[in-house]
Amino acid sequence: MKKRYYNSETKEWYTEGSTMTRRVDNGVFSGIPSAEQLYEWGFREWVEPTPTPQQLLDKAKADKTAQLQAYDASDAVNGFDVVTGSNTITAWLTPEQRANYKNSLDSAEILGMDKVHPVINGMTFELQVATAKMYLAQIQIYADKCYGTTETHKADINALETVEEVDAYDFTQGYPQKLVFNV
Repeated sequence: MKKRYYNSETKEWYTEGSTMTRRVDNGVFSGIPSAEQLYEWGFREWVEPTPTPQQLLDKAKADKTAQLQAYDASDAVNGFDVVTGSNTITAWLTPEQRANYKNSLDSAEILGMDKVHPVINGMTFELQVATAKMYLAQIQIYADKCYGTTETHKADINALETVEEVDAYDFTQGYPQKLVFNV
């Protein structure tokens, strides 16, 4: 690992082995300075301060929360399966997509249409309007439950008191079972 140096007067950083250009008494220095030159110019070797127990706990919580958010955004949570014959596709609808489909289904219902043809992951399906509305409602309730589970996990992580508790915390538990639609 390369040493780092810091000059507290000029607020400059220097990393060992890097080229530096600097004004000196007899002109300009350009090159890789020695430790003695750095010391003469006011640089001191930077020693990373030892983190406090609270800083370690805060970092562990932040790391665990970032892992939770990545899990929450993954197919493990954001997904449902559509089964057509022997094919299964995993898909997800964002809140915007769900709102658009809801508008389309409401419009189809108002116009007295019996069937709609939603497109999921590039595949078109034929569904009764009532069935499509039920599927969409199930997806929305599933998404709400997942959101609530994620928020509960965030609060639980934040309430933990030791790094060991944070490391042991399993945020993959408590999510509802993924939806499966047979079309």
